[in-house]
Amino acid sequence: MPYVTDDDSKAAQRITEIEQCLQEAKTEFERWLVEKSTPTNAAELAQREREGKILTDRLQVLAAALELQRALASPALHEQERALAKVSPRKMKDFGYRPVTVQFLGGLEVKLMARYWCRSQARSEKGKGSYFGLTLLGVCDRTTPALASEVAQLAAALSSFEDAQARLRQMGVNMSIRRIANVAYHFAQRARSRQAVEGMGIKDSLAGRRVVISTDGGRLRVRKDKRGKKTKKGRARYHTDWREPKLLMIYVVDEKGRIAQEFAPVIDGTLQGPDEVFRLLEFYLRELDIQQAKEVLFIADGAKWIWERVTQLWQRLGLAGVVRCRELVDFYHVVEHVYALAALNTSWGAAKRKQWATRQRRRLRRGELKQFLQEVERLCRGKRGKGWARERDYLLRNARAGRLNYSKARWAKMPIGSGSMESAVRRVINLRLKGPGIFWREEHAEQMLMLRAYYKSKHWQVLTQKAFATPLNNAA
Repeated sequence: MPYVTDDDSKAAQRITEIEQCLQEAKTEFERWLVEKSTPTNAAELAQREREGKILTDRLQVLAAALELQRALASPALHEQERALAKVSPRKMKDFGYRPVTVQFLGGLEVKLMARYWCRSQARSEKGKGSYFGLTLLGVCDRTTPALASEVAQLAAALSSFEDAQARLRQMGVNMSIRRIANVAYHFAQRARSRQAVEGMGIKDSLAGRRVVISTDGGRLRVRKDKRGKKTKKGRARYHTDWREPKLLMIYVVDEKGRIAQEFAPVIDGTLQGPDEVFRLLEFYLRELDIQQAKEVLFIADGAKWIWERVTQLWQRLGLAGVVRCRELVDFYHVVEHVYALAALNTSWGAAKRKQWATRQRRRLRRGELKQFLQEVERLCRGKRGKGWARERDYLLRNARAGRLNYSKARWAKMPIGSGSMESAVRRVINLRLKGPGIFWREEHAEQMLMLRAYYKSKHWQVLTQKAFATPLNNAA
């Protein structure tokens, strides 16, 4: 039998039931306070804390469930549900209240009554509809917003979903690994979708600040199913190809060249290639008012894919030719190439090769670029081979582009190395997404990369706000 859409008795009855459960929980908690004796040692105190947490978690869950059920039964929310049904891509009908189980931050699951919307009676009987009221209140994957945020944060912070499951269990929240993964992936998906519509949501500004911008690539393995015969257990065979996620970082330094603590660095990344990471970078810089920055430094290694796009980035931001904008290749990467070039000259002994490379390194630090260029050209004159051409072109190309002016950067108290970016790659990618036996679906790697980046950059609250911002025209 179909549910009657204008019958609110089911919701009213459920409100009364939850109120009774809440009163019972209050009575039990008060009895526990009176009956328990004062602890005399650490073990008794720990046991007392655990018992109290179980009782207070139950109180918190039932109180939140009562508020949620009242909201689901309110006429105001019903009007929003109707508005959402109207803007849905397909016509949706109200099939009345149905029971649905929701898990709360305290770990307990509570049965609620929510209006069920579906295209037809046949589809509703197969469970192919939606609870628009829950969606509007931020309840996705049958978890409340606070719990979903906590699950996604633990999935990003810890080294595996198994570790997240163990930590949640300690908190009194029982979830399967598959469900933890789904909650985390959907959380990231919703946040990224909202960012595309209404911006990144970071409220800070770069106006009047000394800004450092950097980007680099990491490594992780992506799983792609093979076509053809499956294994004896019915599982698809798959490739595990290496992919290079691109990471971006924006941070601020003070007048002494130290990272400013009052501005939380912005870190984000993508597997969609160089153009996409620079699109993200431009998006962030515009929102953060990069045009009003006091000084801007773009520092990275010498990869061509980076510097080919930096000039275009300056042009799109209206910063092309601005004196306060500098470009710099990471000093320590350049030194590695200087030593590699010296090593190609096998007619020298080890001591002479080291002496030559050390002299060039000191010239770079002192800003003697003319002498450095002359010495590199002199050493490479008449030399053939891919190694000679690669090292020579790397050094001469970046020197002539003005990206090796380390003396000016040091005088301005700006960094000459991209150590912060290298550290971000390690913390965001290597310690969570890369490792023996770790393979990702491409879309899942993209989502976890976002979660991990926001967690490590201390912007998790921004991500949570985006994940549960559901305007009527997008909640469906």
